[in-house]
Amino acid sequence: MNRTLLPTICGVFVSLLLIWTIHTYVLVDSCLDNGGTYDYPKGQCILVTGDVYQHDLANIMVLVYVIVGFGISFIVSNLLRKLLKQ
Repeated sequence: MNRTLLPTICGVFVSLLLIWTIHTYVLVDSCLDNGGTYDYPKGQCILVTGDVYQHDLANIMVLVYVIVGFGISFIVSNLLRKLLKQ
C-alpha cells in the first residue's frame, strides 16, 4: 500500500467520526431536549404534535461539517505521515 494512502484514509475516517459526534451532540440532542424524536433517514426532528422542528443551526452546521472535515483530515494525515517517516 502506498505510504500516502494510509494517512489520508485514516484522516478521513477520523474526521467522519468527529462530524458524526458533532451532529449527534448539536442537532439530535437538541431535538430530544425539545421532546421530539429524530428521524435519521429524513434528517428531521418530529415533535410529539407531529410538527417538524427546524433547528436554527441546521444550515450553519453544514459549513461547520465541511470545515471540520477538511481541517481534521488534513491534520491527522499530516501527523501520520510524519510518524511513518520516522
